[in-house]
Amino acid sequence: MDKKPKTGGAKKKATPKKKAPDEKQFERFVKTARELGVDESGKEFERAIKAITTKRN
Repeated sequence: MDKKPKTGGAKKKATPKKKAPDEKQFERFVKTARELGVDESGKEFERAIKAITTKRN
């Protein structure tokens, strides 16, 4: 007796993505980042890494 192949069954639907944070929260985030002097370009990070990894005599 041949067996029938199993079906995949009912597939779950993808859950919708959460909405982006509200504008006020984003504005607070940006303000705090600026107050902390966060550098988005990565130059400050590179400077810090170079200072740490520089070979000293």
